[in-house]
Amino acid sequence: MFQEKPLTLVVSGMSETKQGAFQQALTRMKSQISKETSDVLLQIEPQDVEVVSAHLTQYREKFLGFLFPRTRTRYEVTLRITVKLKYVNLSEVEFTENKENLSKYQRLLHMR
Repeated sequence: MFQEKPLTLVVSGMSETKQGAFQQALTRMKSQISKETSDVLLQIEPQDVEVVSAHLTQYREKFLGFLFPRTRTRYEVTLRITVKLKYVNLSEVEFTENKENLSKYQRLLHMR
């Protein structure tokens, strides 16, 4: 029932700071793992993080085309992350089925 398996993911993040870009990529890791597995996750333990690509983009913007010029910075990172998942395999859990034969009135009394 309790199992472990390694998993390798490629995630990316983009922000105006380096820390923000890495944080966004790591946040996307959890949602991507949840999409790939239907089991109940107990623990996600990172084993290795490899930077696939890291880009810095700087551009100049102006308000109304000529007022208040400023330089904007955008960081983009793509990470290959190897994690060890600890999860409960739901296909191995056996559920017992209980059938209740209630009348309409009894069912209404049980509803809250």
